Amino acid sequence: MKSLELRNYNKALQAATEFFEGDMETAELWMKEPASSLGGKCPVEMLSTEEGLHTVLEVISRMEDGSFQ
Repeated sequence: MKSLELRNYNKALQAATEFFEGDMETAELWMKEPASSLGGKCPVEMLSTEEGLHTVLEVISRMEDGSFQ
């Protein structure tokens, strides 16, 4: 994993862990599961760019709002 991907992964994992109420194991599993809100891609696949990170964080934000999972 490249440094940008690692940094983005850590940011996304932190946000997902907060969403899953501190359950990092569930957050890590979610990061590796395909998401319809990401066009069937896994969140971890989106983290090679800042735009991808923004998209993943937006999905987590919408999940927090109850918009979708």
